[in-house]
Amino acid sequence: MSKITKSKIIFIETFARMHDTTRTGRFMYKHADLFIVQWESLLKFYPGAVYGGSIY
Repeated sequence: MSKITKSKIIFIETFARMHDTTRTGRFMYKHADLFIVQWESLLKFYPGAVYGGSIY
C-alpha cells in the first residue's frame, strides 16, 4: 500500500530483543525504507539497518 501512495515506511526493531530477531522485524526489513535497530549486535542480522541506540 505504501508503494502505491508513495509514502515511506520507517520501522524500529524492539529494544527488548538484543541477540535475536522478531518475526515482524524479519518481515519489515524487506519492506521498510528505513530500518532502525537499537542494539549494535542486531546489525549482523540486518546489514542494511541503521543503529539508532536507545529510542524511547
